[in-house]
Amino acid sequence: MTSTTRWKLACLLFASLAGAAFVRGGGLPGHGSAGSTPAATVETSRATLPAQMRRPIRVAPEAIGVSRQDLVDRILAARSVGDMRPLADKLGAVGDNDSIDTLAPLVADPRHGVPELLLATFGDIGTDHAVDVLVDHTKDDRPGVRQAAIAALGETQSQRAEEVLVPLANAHGDPAQIFAINALGQIGGDKAVAALIQLATTGDSQTTASAVYALGRASTPQANDALRALVDSPNPQVAAAAIASLDQIDDALMAKLGEIVRTGDPQMVNAALGALSHAGEAALPMLREAAMHGAAQTRWSAVNAIGEIGGPESVKTLIEILDTGDRQSAQSAAQALANLGGPEARQALINSAMSDRAQITGALVQLQQMQGDDVDQALLAVVRQGTSQDRRAALPRLLKLGNEDALALATELASKGSRTEKMDAMRMLADAGTSKAFDALVDIAGKARGQSRVQALDMLAQQHPTDPAVNQLLADALFSGRRDEAAYAASVLGRIGTEDARQALITALSGKDKELAGQAANALAQVGMTDNVKAALLSAAQSNPAVKQQVMQQLVSAGAPEGLRMAQELIDGKDPNLAAQAVWAVVNQGTPNAKALVDHALHSKQPQVRMAAIQSLAQNPDDKSTQQLLALMKDDDAQVRQVALQTLGQVGNDQAQQAILSACRSDKPEDRIAALQGLAQMDDARAGQQLASMIHDSDSSVAQMAIAMSYNGGPEVDQALSQIVTDPSADQNLKQMAANQLRGRGTDLDERTEQAVTAISGARYGGAGYGGVYDGPVMGEMIQD
Repeated sequence: MTSTTRWKLACLLFASLAGAAFVRGGGLPGHGSAGSTPAATVETSRATLPAQMRRPIRVAPEAIGVSRQDLVDRILAARSVGDMRPLADKLGAVGDNDSIDTLAPLVADPRHGVPELLLATFGDIGTDHAVDVLVDHTKDDRPGVRQAAIAALGETQSQRAEEVLVPLANAHGDPAQIFAINALGQIGGDKAVAALIQLATTGDSQTTASAVYALGRASTPQANDALRALVDSPNPQVAAAAIASLDQIDDALMAKLGEIVRTGDPQMVNAALGALSHAGEAALPMLREAAMHGAAQTRWSAVNAIGEIGGPESVKTLIEILDTGDRQSAQSAAQALANLGGPEARQALINSAMSDRAQITGALVQLQQMQGDDVDQALLAVVRQGTSQDRRAALPRLLKLGNEDALALATELASKGSRTEKMDAMRMLADAGTSKAFDALVDIAGKARGQSRVQALDMLAQQHPTDPAVNQLLADALFSGRRDEAAYAASVLGRIGTEDARQALITALSGKDKELAGQAANALAQVGMTDNVKAALLSAAQSNPAVKQQVMQQLVSAGAPEGLRMAQELIDGKDPNLAAQAVWAVVNQGTPNAKALVDHALHSKQPQVRMAAIQSLAQNPDDKSTQQLLALMKDDDAQVRQVALQTLGQVGNDQAQQAILSACRSDKPEDRIAALQGLAQMDDARAGQQLASMIHDSDSSVAQMAIAMSYNGGPEVDQALSQIVTDPSADQNLKQMAANQLRGRGTDLDERTEQAVTAISGARYGGAGYGGVYDGPVMGEMIQD
């Protein structure tokens, strides 16, 4: 029960004691006008609960010491839905028409959840005016707001709301239909129940199930009679929903449910077992039989139903299942006993945990959740005498209690156990939360090596990241000389970010171990670019060229001007790989200085650097980058020209496409080949026509590349490929490639072409695109060739 629910029940109690706090027709004290009275309530067929429990809780604010205006003002000033919710819940019990009018503008509030919360509050207020506002919003064009208004109408218990909801509940295909059905269940009047009965017998599967559950929510004699009749529905889904909605079980119905449990559809069986839990102890023999001898899913559901009944007889039945049932039933019984609690249940779990059935019942796991000296003694006995698996199950609770025997065992397992035992024991020590367990894990981390030490350090760093002892262990691992430990320690020290961690990384940065220095440089980026860190990075870059690239990346990412200067040094340096990486490091910065550096790289003497700069232009193409690429199409280096053409294909504007088409007609074969890769990326009819033309290029290398790039072409490409395979004078390599491409494209061929392709590539079995077999070279091989 939430605090808000308790508050509402307190309001109800105070109002009852006050004698006149519930307002029905006469209005709240001081508000006698008809406009502020609650809506006319639906009173018929509600005999199963007192009428006041069906209606919105109405309380005079002075009866419970709250101010209606203060609640309204605080809702208006609230910054979030979370702040509004407790205030709105209280206003729902004391609000009036003035409250609704003052808050109505918030229904247009763009903050997610605010309109829905206000409409729900109006439903709780439940006056005629509230119903009018809610009915208006059943036509709201915001789906969530409309659904909230429909749901809130159910809270008003209004006859008018019932009249509005019935046609909405019958509006098949309306996304809000289910909300209207549920709201009718909340109202529970004669018309509402009649509509739900009709929907439960004639609607589609989703509508039917929703209507059945809504009948269960209505909980009136008429609704209960309908549910009992629907238990015999030939539709198992409807019958199961009806059974699950029943909460009043007499002898005749219990007998019917028992028959369903023995012979029914699995879906209905589970629903029947759940319903039997409402029959009390009279259902225990039937549930015991199902729990002991039913199917696997039936046994689990039956044990849960026994636990729902509760009481001494249920405990006895659960103990019997615990002692004799199979694994699934016994474990379910152990969980149910733990939930029920009490001396008898606790003793049964202790006995089971100490018996040979401990592994079957899982009683040790359930004991972890229970309190008592007898539980602690049982767990301690398991630690001293049980199997290895049982001891590991008993350890967590005892470690948290500071038990010395448990601490000694966990330490031993973490030091000398198998790999799994070490991991489990270290995790338990880390989770124990005691100083002794922490000290034990620190000692283990200091003595262990390899993966065990890394795991221990990881757990310590997660639980105690700023502890000096943990920082010292990480520093020791950083300089241990073992790569896995050092790499992990560097990463964790960067994540921790303490002054000690920062200093350890700076020390590693300036050391002789070049690999460790690079790891430290990357880790320092997590710490933050302080003046000390920046100075250390710059110093390391000067003394250790191997880390210069990592340092440059960190400085560029941090926006430090030194990073761009270092990137320019690398771009102008002798190592083309480092220069290319420097280009990519500055590309994403987007600053004028970064763009200027990319422009500088476009004029580098090293082709590899120019190519990196060219490729970067495709990320944020503009008119300037297009002009630069067009100029680079005339570069002296063929590879640079090729990359420029490919990048123009990615840019894709009209000027770029025209340049590619022009390059396809170049006198240089290498330019035409380069243009083909840009051509393949164009989404333009001219590209297909040009590709078909180049399949017949006089240079065989160009023709081969054109065929290889023709996988995306249109009908004109199929025609060009077909001409190649049927041309007796065509080059055999070209014919082979063209035939394979036609097979790969799954093209429907005329008889002559099919015969030619079959002679070259073999018979087609359904086509490569239709489950057929295709043994031709893959596209990558054709491009490589």
